[in-house]
Amino acid sequence: MRFVPLAWAATPAAVRDSLRLLATLLLCVTAVSAARADRASGTWTGEFQLRGSYYWERSTRVVAPSSSVQLESPNGVRLGGEYLIDSITSASQAAGVLEDVRFTEIRHQGSVNVGREWDLGDAHLDLSANARVSREPDYLSVGGGVAAQLSLADRTTILRTSFNYLHDEVRQRFQTGGGSRPNMDGSIGSTFNENFEALALSVGWEQILSPVVYFQLTYQYGYMDGFLANAYRRVVVNDALRPESHPEVRRRHTLTGRLAFHLRATRTSVHLIYRSYYDNWRVGALTPEVRIYQRISRHALMRARWRHYRQTRAFFYEDVYPMDTPDDAFVTADPKMSRFHSNLLGFQILLRGSFLDGTPLEALRDLTFDLSFDYIWNTNRFGNGVIAEAGLRLPFG
Repeated sequence: MRFVPLAWAATPAAVRDSLRLLATLLLCVTAVSAARADRASGTWTGEFQLRGSYYWERSTRVVAPSSSVQLESPNGVRLGGEYLIDSITSASQAAGVLEDVRFTEIRHQGSVNVGREWDLGDAHLDLSANARVSREPDYLSVGGGVAAQLSLADRTTILRTSFNYLHDEVRQRFQTGGGSRPNMDGSIGSTFNENFEALALSVGWEQILSPVVYFQLTYQYGYMDGFLANAYRRVVVNDALRPESHPEVRRRHTLTGRLAFHLRATRTSVHLIYRSYYDNWRVGALTPEVRIYQRISRHALMRARWRHYRQTRAFFYEDVYPMDTPDDAFVTADPKMSRFHSNLLGFQILLRGSFLDGTPLEALRDLTFDLSFDYIWNTNRFGNGVIAEAGLRLPFG
């Protein structure tokens, strides 16, 4: 996937697709509101979410509206679904033969999930499954997974495990409309056709240490096999451009910990998060993060966060490849494979609709609205970036 501008800065087709989606989402909001108002059955409960995300950096812009719904039946079965569409604009050689220019694609993604919890007396067992399909003009991704959660000691101890599988089909699509790269002489090259598979296994432990202290530890192992490079990216080697080439197998290990505690006197919660990562490409990363949640009133909550990210380079990454680089050597021009570090500073405000009590809009008292803004200082070629997000959550039932 390639990441760029807001919908109104994207192609006309992207604008039309985004407007159609927004119209559909408004209809969904109306339908959900009506469902909440109909309390005659009193059987199903759930929530509807409407969210919009925006990402910007030097060569990439993404705008991504999405909607999701979660339902729970009288016997405890949970059902959910999500639909997302994003307009991704980036500097990509898909736009031409050898020239990096702005190129926009539209991605559609849909997912479903189902789950249920069983009461085992002193324990509770929760089982769930999910499936996801994501499609771009040159990319198809299909995946799914299962998860289990065992809650013990009045839910003060929670053990989690999950397994996910992903199959991706990687193609090429150029502005000429074809799936083959045009050659310098105007002829058409061969069709690009690659795939890769990915597996992820995670285990986790969550523990409530006291009424105001919480701890979480998660380990994940990931395995990817197949085409893991960028289908369009070219690398300068020996004064010539050649396709990027990555190893076909990548094994990753990720360990994440979180310690959270609440200060009752100031109504403040502090989360200390630490993530470490290493893979067989010799990319290692450390990510400490601090989040502070401050209750402003019974209607509003504010969150501030700072995150530092620092990583080593892949063993095959070079700023400039030497003249004697073999033709079969792994080469890359991906800034994410370089040694770099970044800092993120972000803020979020969450507003509950309970302040509408006693007004003509009291029907929306259960509505929750959140708005966040993050700024990233980055030392690699991507440069600094902005992430903005807004969301609406409406429970019903």
